Amino acid sequence: MDRNMNGVLSQYETPFADVFVREQEEAPAETGPQGNNYIFEIDSPFSRTYETTDRDAAGPLSAGYVSLLSELNDAEFTETLYELANEVEDTWRSKVSNELAMGSNYIPFVTRQANEYFEPLLRETTGMIDKVSEHFTGNNLADHSMAELESYFDRMEFNHGAFSPVQEQFFGKIFNKVKSAVKTGIDLAKKGVAAVGKILPVNVILNKIKGLVKPLLEKVLKFAIGKLPQNLRPYAQTLSKKYLNLEAEAAGDAGQHEADLEAVQMEFDNHIAQLVFSSNESETDHIVAEYELSFDNIERLTSYETGGYVEKQSYPAAREQFIGELKSLQPGESPAPAIERFLPAALIALQPVIKMALTIIGRQKVINFLAGLLAKLVEKYVPANVAKPLAASIIDVGMSAIGFETAETGKTDLAYEAIANTVEGTIQHMTGLDEAALNDQEALTMHLLEAFEQAAADHFPPQYIREELRPTRQKALWVSMPRAGAVKLYKKFTHVYEIMIDPKAAATVKTYRNLPLSNFLKDKYGIDTAKPVKAKVHIYEIASGGKLSTISRFENLPGLNARQPRAWVQLLPLSTEASAMLLKEPALGRSVPTRKTATRFRATAGQRFYYLEIDGARLRIPQVKRTDHQTTENGQPVAGTESRSADVQVVLNFVKSEIRLNYYFSEEDASGIVENLNKSDFLTAAMHVRNAVKGVLGDILKKNIGSKVKIVHEAVPELYFEHIGDQQEQFAPLDVLGKLAGKDMIGKIVEAMTEKLSGKAYDAVAAFFKARAAEFKTAQAAPQDGVTIKLVWTNVQGMSAIKAVISAIRGNLSLGNLSDLSFPNLTAPEISIVADKKFD
Repeated sequence: MDRNMNGVLSQYETPFADVFVREQEEAPAETGPQGNNYIFEIDSPFSRTYETTDRDAAGPLSAGYVSLLSELNDAEFTETLYELANEVEDTWRSKVSNELAMGSNYIPFVTRQANEYFEPLLRETTGMIDKVSEHFTGNNLADHSMAELESYFDRMEFNHGAFSPVQEQFFGKIFNKVKSAVKTGIDLAKKGVAAVGKILPVNVILNKIKGLVKPLLEKVLKFAIGKLPQNLRPYAQTLSKKYLNLEAEAAGDAGQHEADLEAVQMEFDNHIAQLVFSSNESETDHIVAEYELSFDNIERLTSYETGGYVEKQSYPAAREQFIGELKSLQPGESPAPAIERFLPAALIALQPVIKMALTIIGRQKVINFLAGLLAKLVEKYVPANVAKPLAASIIDVGMSAIGFETAETGKTDLAYEAIANTVEGTIQHMTGLDEAALNDQEALTMHLLEAFEQAAADHFPPQYIREELRPTRQKALWVSMPRAGAVKLYKKFTHVYEIMIDPKAAATVKTYRNLPLSNFLKDKYGIDTAKPVKAKVHIYEIASGGKLSTISRFENLPGLNARQPRAWVQLLPLSTEASAMLLKEPALGRSVPTRKTATRFRATAGQRFYYLEIDGARLRIPQVKRTDHQTTENGQPVAGTESRSADVQVVLNFVKSEIRLNYYFSEEDASGIVENLNKSDFLTAAMHVRNAVKGVLGDILKKNIGSKVKIVHEAVPELYFEHIGDQQEQFAPLDVLGKLAGKDMIGKIVEAMTEKLSGKAYDAVAAFFKARAAEFKTAQAAPQDGVTIKLVWTNVQGMSAIKAVISAIRGNLSLGNLSDLSFPNLTAPEISIVADKKFD
């Protein structure tokens, strides 16, 4: 085995320029025992015929259930949970200098700090639910009209002057969810027992919903300390499918194993919906208990799927131990055993091959093989006489940008950290491995060697790397941060670029939601992007356990520091294209799937970002009310959310045969349009509207259909196309539609409907400004941030037929021949306009 590995590696030219090692080697070292060997095109279904049966696996309450899920779902709630996690982390971060040194005392300590922060929020939120419950106790829900319900909630007032803006927003979001639950309860009561079966009194339901709030806050804490289960998203998606009698894919196969707060909201909303539709109180007790224990259940499932292996040690602790073991190696001793001990934690934390490695060819076999190869690749840099000058070179390269601690000079620590980063980066880059590659030693070796070249070039000084492999022309590398403290949460590139952003680049470089950089500069800073913008560019990479907010917490740059509220929103994704356009160095960028840049909350380990330090630019945070509920005078905290950029949302409601499109104009866009209208410059105003609307519909909506189009359909409880699993087993075998029917077919349907809708929406918005410009001016003059135009098409002909096709694709109906099926013929929509960003 060892002979075979040596044979493979003898043909491989390492990425290192070995002259630097040869210069430091006094004599060849003896080596110890070595490690082991090594959008397709489919025909549209709308030209065919269809027939359905009356079989509906979801049951008569399914329409109400998915409608409630849709109403509960709120993209801004995810943002609120993220900010809540940031704020609760602030309660202990300044009090902890070394969390690894605290050992088992760390979690109890941060839990106590978090509970003190959560206590007033939990008290006020549950008190609000008690107040609503008391109002509806003993009342016949069917006697209440929706107008009375709206009036009651509008009259409620609260005084939370001691709350932070984030706490107030959390309270407001729970308030809205409670309102939605009561509204659905009234609707069910009006339909009667004969139609929907037995329903529980609303006060019973609300009392159970109250029991979900504390576990929700505990899950926020889990996110803050990096303990959110990786399998939460597929687990959350399964909840609604079980309720609706839809076939649920295995939790381990959903393809999106991310510890994200969107999944936290998804799980929370599903439990609220299940409580509202429960028929007896024992069932509600079970639902609440299941929610309280869900993380324990997920961890047990994960342990089962990984053959009983669970993480015995946190990744930061494993990394720190690995670096310590490298430092302690004796001359001639192989690093392979140390790498073997480190890899299990690295594989679990970084995720690219762990699932397949554990279930297909065995965890230990993979670890031994990878450790043996990696040991041979790095062993020459482990001896102290080589590591010390390597560390000195890293300090020399990064001193100006990083500002290393005085204690770090003259030591070997940075060299071993570079080796650990290289091993970590190698695992991170080993993506796209299938079962065949994992079982083929030669193919697996080639994957590892290619990944190792990239990782070594990132983390070793450029003079140590062969010239053709260097990712940059600069004398720079990536260094783990923050320097103070054992836990490293992000990496920083040691060169700061000074650039000039011309109008063309600003309009071309894409940021979140595929919006151009010019929108970000204009909306967040008020910068005129018709002129060149001078900036310093700082580059970062998220590490395992890190978040965007972590970077802003530990950096100390003008505008990007712990003192600046919401500083992390200024970090923009550094794609290959953005890096090429702005820095002229594409290899420094890291392109990721579109869904990763649909929001700022999906940043994951390995993803890269940049911050533009611009003289005089400061993040705009308008002092406006961000919540819907009423507060007493001085009872509303000052808002803490930055000015927002243009956005769009589509809701395809197949339950109601209704389509909604919400278009949000940023405050900058809206004020620019009004300025032209006030000058009676209607032509310029029309051009402004045209450019804004066409840009958003084209750049945001069409490029982010998976996250920007909400689907309300009994067979799509996931609500968004991107949340639908990829497994074909969950779809009906529709041979008539081709082998790859299923998720792809639903995607084609949604894309085609969105394409047609975009054209109609643009025409409707243009017509609106011709006839009703005064309404837009009034909305823009309101104290809120920006303006939303809401378009609604009701009783849309043809949606029921498309609904049947989607049901058939998800296996809820039988599908025969398709005929006379066409996209809805959209007439003029109803249009309303409101101040602020108001999505459905």
